[in-house]
Amino acid sequence: MKVKNIITTTFLLLWLFSAYSQPVYDYKIKTATNAAERTKLLDIYRASLFNQLKQEMVFVVKHFKVSGNYAWLMAELQRKDGKEIRVPESYYAFDCCHAEALFKKSGSKWLIAEENTFSTDIWWFGISKRHPQAPKGIFDEIALKSND
Repeated sequence: MKVKNIITTTFLLLWLFSAYSQPVYDYKIKTATNAAERTKLLDIYRASLFNQLKQEMVFVVKHFKVSGNYAWLMAELQRKDGKEIRVPESYYAFDCCHAEALFKKSGSKWLIAEENTFSTDIWWFGISKRHPQAPKGIFDEIALKSND
């Protein structure tokens, strides 16, 4: 009887864990499976960057993971026309040409929860703590560290 209870409890715990854990998808490389959603997310960020920089950008994706209602992107930026990026004068200090963004899905719509372009520091340090609902598996190790 004791062994049966242990097996039942173990099975129940494994079932609960699998029901509430969400798979993490790697969108670093475009595939037939992720193409539509990956493009949608990058286009959202591309539009935000255009509003900030007034230049059309393309991404060299370094890290892009999606799970549940969250996605975390780290990329290098290049101008679509191949020219050198013009950094606005309002960027008194900058480290060209990286950009990072945390996306959050609200209903069926993806939004940018946090983003930064050309930062001179590691602004995303502890972002997983600021967004505790975001699955830890989407972040790089710096984002997982606490900023307390």
